Amino acid sequence: MPRDKKQLTVGTVINPELQGIEWESRVEELEDDLLLMPMPLPELEIDVPAADAEVCIYWNRPPSRYRVNAKVLGSAGGRWRLRILGDPELVTRRTFYRGGGGEAAFLRHEEETEWQAATVEDISEAALRCYVAELNFVEGEPVCARITLGDAAIDISGTVLLTREPDKDSDDHAEVIVVYTLPESQAQQVRRYLLEWQLAQRRRATADE
Repeated sequence: MPRDKKQLTVGTVINPELQGIEWESRVEELEDDLLLMPMPLPELEIDVPAADAEVCIYWNRPPSRYRVNAKVLGSAGGRWRLRILGDPELVTRRTFYRGGGGEAAFLRHEEETEWQAATVEDISEAALRCYVAELNFVEGEPVCARITLGDAAIDISGTVLLTREPDKDSDDHAEVIVVYTLPESQAQQVRRYLLEWQLAQRRRATADE
């Protein structure tokens, strides 16, 4: 791998992706193109990959995000051993995983202090889609949002991307989509919450079968 600022190093926080699940991990050892990382936690319910299976690894070097593919060589001592394939690539267009729904949220105009209650339709690292009883926001307007994610809340500043009035003949609420750029600490908080939400959905689906 090239010796530059986008290179992985020991201790780098990474987001491996396998079997449709992206989780948070770290680089424990790295020598040339050989990488050791902890095995995913059992609660992630990720099957042990076959030898030669490929894992996509993402990591951040603010303000950029990179990825590289790696081949699974084996596992031992609670760690996976992988061989990095090729050089890191800049992720110029990232697809953010969206999930959640039903969480409590609040919106307010940037220069005001009064909050308006909202209900999350879904959330990602880049956008919030929510319902409000009354549409008091316009597209392009800067807003603040407070969203309950599990036992914690996250405060963000963003911009209204789209609004939608409810249909006249329905009981639907108005819809507001807010886009934003999160600092890495908050992005990790959202990723962790969505991973827990995804696992809960999978367990619920399995229980219903």
